[in-house]
Amino acid sequence: MNRRQHARLARQLIEACGGLVEASGACRVGKSQLGECQNPHGDSYLPADVIFDLEAYCGKPIYSRALFEARPEVVQAKNLIDEACGAAEAAMKLQATVRLAASDGDLTPNEIETIARVHREAEEEVRDVGHLINRHTG
Repeated sequence: MNRRQHARLARQLIEACGGLVEASGACRVGKSQLGECQNPHGDSYLPADVIFDLEAYCGKPIYSRALFEARPEVVQAKNLIDEACGAAEAAMKLQATVRLAASDGDLTPNEIETIARVHREAEEEVRDVGHLINRHTG
């Protein structure tokens, strides 16, 4: 999270508490320090205990939820292995479906429809692998 995002979250949390005066009464810091935390060009951040107190006061996890949602997700090797195996199995099913359908030299409309469905499933599996990778590489 960058400085501007922290300042925006501080502003939202302070507003949810009724503004600077009311928010300063609900935590250990004063109006000026709370005000400085809303400045995207300043060097002040809301301390964790102040975030806790203000969220408890307004009853909404405005800042902590945003921090939680912004956390980097760890690539789980097992998830990537499972997704890659699923994609390979779907591709093998596509190959088997095409081979069986084409074994007599003709492709019926039903066989083509089946191949198209199995192809879409294989594409979806490969896309899932790509999404998992992209989530972790930016």
